[in-house]
Amino acid sequence: MVKTSGWIWVSGALLCALIVSSYFGLYYSAEYTKYQQLYQDTLKELAKHTIFVNMLIDYGNGTRLWYNNTRIPVGATLFNATKMIAEIEYEKYEWGIFITAINTVRGDQSHFWLWHIWDSAKKQWEPGPVGADAFILRDGDTVSWAYSTW
Repeated sequence: MVKTSGWIWVSGALLCALIVSSYFGLYYSAEYTKYQQLYQDTLKELAKHTIFVNMLIDYGNGTRLWYNNTRIPVGATLFNATKMIAEIEYEKYEWGIFITAINTVRGDQSHFWLWHIWDSAKKQWEPGPVGADAFILRDGDTVSWAYSTW
């Protein structure tokens, strides 16, 4: 009878462990579902206030870095978006902002940073029509910064 009593205790302990682990499994599954839904709701709300742009940084030495589908706030300028993805240095003038360095690549007497926008109708890069701080990006825009010479 002692052996039977031992198996009863072991079976009882295993049953308790099964009940407890089932409870935790159900609890964490419900929590996961709840937070997954909160995350999806947050993404939907964020989508109302943000857009996606693509940005190329061409360092002029063969190195080209793409930042595709970069989420930026609605109404952000190219200058703001560039600050979000890269370390930049700039100078302020009465006519606007002039980018002097991107990711420590600095312009000098014969080199400077110039920006372009992709014209999908013409299938070519067009020079930026205004300064980076005055150009407001739209959803789906593709822009580039190129380290250029005079």
